[in-house]
Amino acid sequence: MALVDARRVSSIQICRVLESKLHQDVRGNFSKVFSKPQQALVQREFRPREIFSSTSHRGVIRGMHIQTAPHAVSKLVWVTKGVIRDVVLDLRNDSHTYRCFLVTELTAESGALYVPRGCAHGFEVLSDEAITNYAQDGDYAPTHDTGVAWDSFGVDWLTKIPIISERDSKLPSLSDFDTPFLMADSQ
Repeated sequence: MALVDARRVSSIQICRVLESKLHQDVRGNFSKVFSKPQQALVQREFRPREIFSSTSHRGVIRGMHIQTAPHAVSKLVWVTKGVIRDVVLDLRNDSHTYRCFLVTELTAESGALYVPRGCAHGFEVLSDEAITNYAQDGDYAPTHDTGVAWDSFGVDWLTKIPIISERDSKLPSLSDFDTPFLMADSQ
């Protein structure tokens, strides 16, 4: 397992930080999260089918979540309030970055992160409160929803005693996760 520096996010194949310009004035702020030019950067057509939003407090860790075929999804993740450390774990067993992870900080100013199919996703909240948004290109399918234990693959989480869900506490460790994912699944 290896840490992939967020500045080299493209080293996890197809995973991209999509920068956006945040416009601020006396009313607040406004940004375009995803556009046609950014579409080319993700190397596949991304058409959101569902959009989710979560509010979490400092010390919360969510993840590491993934859906299996035939309901695998890619995600676009962005923050509209607060600060999170976002984590992506490559579970595509024929990828040269298989079992590698990347850690990057997301804020309202940082843009969005594209997470391809076959990569698990999670985050920890560093601010008092964070609003995290997810657009995914498929429907949520509870029967295909799985993941990897947040503390089983080498991330040096800043939160030492996190608040996690009961569901996340029961996810298998990376060493016990039998991955069904291939690079072709993310294309």
